[in-house]
Amino acid sequence: MTWPRSAVLALPLVIAMGAYVPAASASSSRTPAPPLAWSACEGKISAELQCATLRVPVDWSRPGGKTITLTVGRAPATGAAAAGTVLFSPGGPGGAGVQELSRRLPHFAGLRTRMDVVTWNPRGGVSGEHIPLASCAAGPAFATPDSRREYDQALKANTAGIAACRDAVPELFANLDSATQARDMEAIRAALGEEKISFLGNSYGGVLGASYARLFPKRLRAVAVDSVPDHVDPLAKSERLQYEGLEAGFKRFVRWCAGSSDCVLRGTNVEKIWQAIVRRAERRPLPGAAAAGERRYDGDDLKFLAYGLVDGTAEWPALAKAIAGAAKGDASGFDPQGRGLPPRITAMLAVSCADGFRYDGYRAYRAAVRRSIKLSPNFSGMRENGWLACSPWAAKAANPPAPLPAGELPPLLGIGPVYEYPSVRAITDQVPGSVTIKYDGVGHGRYLNAGDPCVIGHVDRYLIDGKLPAPGTTCPARPA
Repeated sequence: MTWPRSAVLALPLVIAMGAYVPAASASSSRTPAPPLAWSACEGKISAELQCATLRVPVDWSRPGGKTITLTVGRAPATGAAAAGTVLFSPGGPGGAGVQELSRRLPHFAGLRTRMDVVTWNPRGGVSGEHIPLASCAAGPAFATPDSRREYDQALKANTAGIAACRDAVPELFANLDSATQARDMEAIRAALGEEKISFLGNSYGGVLGASYARLFPKRLRAVAVDSVPDHVDPLAKSERLQYEGLEAGFKRFVRWCAGSSDCVLRGTNVEKIWQAIVRRAERRPLPGAAAAGERRYDGDDLKFLAYGLVDGTAEWPALAKAIAGAAKGDASGFDPQGRGLPPRITAMLAVSCADGFRYDGYRAYRAAVRRSIKLSPNFSGMRENGWLACSPWAAKAANPPAPLPAGELPPLLGIGPVYEYPSVRAITDQVPGSVTIKYDGVGHGRYLNAGDPCVIGHVDRYLIDGKLPAPGTTCPARPA
């Protein structure tokens, strides 16, 4: 496999949560918090939103130490009788909540008839409010090691790649885990003056919601999580669930190809062709777009790039063409602009690594790869390669996988497309009375990203009135 690579793929991940601490001992505020002072938001933000700032400690174990300022945004309820506040996270990790809420505001119209929707730009996030993005823009170098020697090379390269971002703000960089950010959320709740809040988490936003649930379960009125992978179980199980979902999504693509005139591979054994391409690329990486010069793509590159096409039905014709082109030795269909694998912001890695997405040594990494080969004939190794970036430099995970305090939480509502459904169920099944809606198609983030009316209707009813849909509820797949 090729070495080195210059970018890390930003995998759409996952729920992560820290060890449970009783809410009384984990309280983030010993004195009443001053109320937030709302005013017009700066920048290209909808005029319907109001913004405020909130100072929080960099290290919650040292409340008198350095502080940072969080930007908080609010879309006020439009109806006369407000029913409370929904705290919303778009995921990422590190997604800028204020910008995302502004951009997707129409999706929240029904919820806002009764609820204030509040969000924030998290510490270390992609908005660059706390960490100089110039030092964190591209993540460490990335490789797929086949031997201990290559693994050691990866450790050295990744350590060097992370250094500039970590050294820019070392204390903040060491306090980016989702349990720490859950304490930021508790400070927001206190500043809002709400006894309890509801929470809506998209994608990695489920990490924050579940971490908050672990620390402050009595402060939650309702919790809805959309397209979140499992982080209540050990990493090996969560990886299994992810691979099972990914294989289910790929099989949907294969079935579509067998019956669609838009598929250039119709009438062929798509899965067999794909696996042969990956094996060939591992032996001799394939050339891509001419504009990319000498850039070539090995099997793992192709898996990463294909994944992004599998998860959207609108991309399936392009995926079929890309596979057909690669079968003839041309990988440009997977990366038409010749840009290579998408970079990942280093500060985002600091969050997921601290949340336990990492391997403790070469043996653990290779064991995970061997498991993936049995689980996923089409995408084995893809997730392990993503987590490898954490192995060389991250300290022991501050916020590792752990069960939820089920008896102290309200029933949860989950939303799971084909790919994420098993992982979302792993979360919601822990809390009695919870329900997970199955979206009968692919597509990550049905409420925020897709604005799916079926999903939005169920989520809004639950967050406003506490009414869960019936167990087994399914939302039909929508045309791309």
